Amino acid sequence: MRERQGLTVGIILVLVGVYLLARNVISWRGPGPVLLLIGVALVALLPGAILMGLGAAFLLEVPLEPWLPRWATILLGLAAGFLLVAALDKSVGRSRRPAPAVAGMILLAVVASAAVARAVDFRAWESVARLWPWLLVAVGLILIVNAARRSQRS
Repeated sequence: MRERQGLTVGIILVLVGVYLLARNVISWRGPGPVLLLIGVALVALLPGAILMGLGAAFLLEVPLEPWLPRWATILLGLAAGFLLVAALDKSVGRSRRPAPAVAGMILLAVVASAAVARAVDFRAWESVARLWPWLLVAVGLILIVNAARRSQRS
């Protein structure tokens, strides 16, 4: 019981500290603060953590715009929410199927690709866009050959 109280106080202190640090950098207008507040109130539930991530995403849209399109910032917030759910589940020994960490990692991969697309010269990105289907073909062929070899051994 005492450990849980320490965890709760620690989380509250971190959240207050992050708020105090962020209020000088982030504009607290729009849907972000409301979603963040509702998320904090419901943090023990799956929707609460996801709402916290969405609230943070709305707050970080403008500061992250040089690196990410706005839609990617929203996905980043959703990913953070799912990863927070996974961390909270792990801390209490709960296991969900499918694991929220999987959804969070998939969303992070999409966000990372959006960041790379924004950072890479567009002409180079066009080359990658033309070539990546060949990677799928190569991986598919490797899987087919391996499956054929296994079936011959059996």
